[in-house]
Amino acid sequence: MIKKITDWLKTEFFTKETLAYLLIGLTSTAINWTLTYVLNNVFGIGYWATSVITFLICTIFSYIMNKRYAFRNTESEKETLPRYVLEVCVCFLLAYGLGKMALDWFFSKVLVLPLDEDKMNTVKGILANCCYIALNYIGQKFFVFRKKKDEEEQA
Repeated sequence: MIKKITDWLKTEFFTKETLAYLLIGLTSTAINWTLTYVLNNVFGIGYWATSVITFLICTIFSYIMNKRYAFRNTESEKETLPRYVLEVCVCFLLAYGLGKMALDWFFSKVLVLPLDEDKMNTVKGILANCCYIALNYIGQKFFVFRKKKDEEEQA
């Protein structure tokens, strides 16, 4: 069983595509944190406006970079962009909507930790973000930037 898992990790998970996706995600996160700091502390823009601005910029950055470099997709934006917008919205709702409800239940009923509310919300936010990243990868790989049958046969 362990061998099957390690073989799968080597052949299916640790691929150039996955590593490129993760690198792009790390870059997007760095852009998000930097913009958040600058917009809040230099320009004094409030939380919600900053959140919307950084989300839009990072989403556009991620779309372009993942389309070109992680998934090497050659379809037109007219084909992929609507799928991308739908996929991001669904992943966001799943990870932060249903995921938050599941995490609230889990941390109140199953794993009760002695943390204050702010620290617990930070833990939940990090876990929800990890869920979002995983769901987003799956959605982009198999829905947004999916390979067509003839591309799969050439690979």
